[in-house]
Amino acid sequence: MLKSHFTSTVNTRPDGELCRNACGFYGNKIWDGFCSKCYREVYQQAKQIQEAYDGIVNTSTSDSTPPSSPISSNSNEKRRSNISMRNPIRQMVHRAGSLRSTSNSVISALLNEQQTLENEAASKHLDLMTTDDARIDIKSQVKTFATNFQKKCSNKNIHIDTLIQDYGTFKDTIKKRIQTNSIYRDESEDLIHRVRDYVEKIIFSKNYSLIFNRIATECEEQDLSIQNRISSLHWVTPTMLDAVLNENTSNVGETLYKAINALIELDSKTTPQGKILSIMECKLFIEEALRTCSGITINADCFLPALIYVVLKAKPPRLHSNIEFLSQFSQPSGEQLYYLANLDSAVRFIELLQAEHLGLSANDFSLYMRGEPILPSRFVPLFDYPLENNSSIEQLRKITIDFSEIEHRSGKVDENIQDFKKRLTQLVTDTNELLNGSYKRYSYFEQIPQLANIDTIDQSITEKNQHLSEQQQEETKTDPSDI
Repeated sequence: MLKSHFTSTVNTRPDGELCRNACGFYGNKIWDGFCSKCYREVYQQAKQIQEAYDGIVNTSTSDSTPPSSPISSNSNEKRRSNISMRNPIRQMVHRAGSLRSTSNSVISALLNEQQTLENEAASKHLDLMTTDDARIDIKSQVKTFATNFQKKCSNKNIHIDTLIQDYGTFKDTIKKRIQTNSIYRDESEDLIHRVRDYVEKIIFSKNYSLIFNRIATECEEQDLSIQNRISSLHWVTPTMLDAVLNENTSNVGETLYKAINALIELDSKTTPQGKILSIMECKLFIEEALRTCSGITINADCFLPALIYVVLKAKPPRLHSNIEFLSQFSQPSGEQLYYLANLDSAVRFIELLQAEHLGLSANDFSLYMRGEPILPSRFVPLFDYPLENNSSIEQLRKITIDFSEIEHRSGKVDENIQDFKKRLTQLVTDTNELLNGSYKRYSYFEQIPQLANIDTIDQSITEKNQHLSEQQQEETKTDPSDI
């Protein structure tokens, strides 16, 4: 009977409810829903607070009230202690138990507030619509699609091609609805562009990372390949690309720096139109730099080389993934589509770039790609001052380049000779050891002469060459023709 009473009173077995402190253990009713460990921690903390509080109260009471009898003083102290001890403990218990629910509610409130702000910002694209029916219809259509589209984006089993197809179908549907439905009859011509911006704000504010990460995963190898290719072409100059750019000209360097930053920010934008606007901003800075340098009318022949140079200097992250994302989800206008195609052409040119595209010889291009120093060529003048005889300068330049190439090749020959000598020496050593081992095992074999040492042969050859050179010098001194 005593055992059953004890078990029902101090039941430490889990009763199905976890600790109120969310520590992972089971709580108990006698510990106010806490586990034993959390209850001790909460109680000890509350006890320390109560002791500090009692010390302050006792000090203020002793200073402001006259002394009383010992009996009444002790009873009042116990009563005050019991009342005040109960409140801090319950406060600590309540605080610890509601901590998790409070944090969840705060996070939920912040997310809801952020979503509300994003929806309000997106709705600004529809403020210029003349009729409320058209505005309500657009919001209803987008909300329905956004809800279903978000579920598909969250499902990892759905392939990215399905998401691309669904988004493209919705774009065509909403465009056709605007063109055929009578409620949009009084709207302005740019309504389609404003609806496009509204749709992108609603859809990609929630689903951008889910969509783009799938594209980036599939395009990871292409992104890495482009990054490595751009890194290996860091030495390319505007002159090599026939770009009309001079970074030493006033303000041109700063303008190109802005164009480079605009292209780098392409990866940080979370909507297709935001990425398109980064490309257009880069385009404006490039055109400004070209006008400053040349003052001529900007056309494709001078813009594309400049864009290639900016791409090489910017080295934008995940460039292939961003272009693929824009090709599938963006709705660019005519001019925007043209410059997006220019960016894609610049990337393809960089991937296929060869020596003849830069006006270099195959050998110079190979040396540049290996990072080896190159003597001045036509891109970097050998002399900065003018001379009358230009043919002599050109001839001297060719001789200097030929000499550098001969020196480079002779260095390679010396390295190959040293490597061959090392391998041959090792071969001779191994062969002699093998022969000596065979002679020890089979003494009746007729021994052949040991293979000559390579170092000894080199030394003898050197001595013979020195002897021959001395003889030639003596013969030159005694040559009758000199008398």
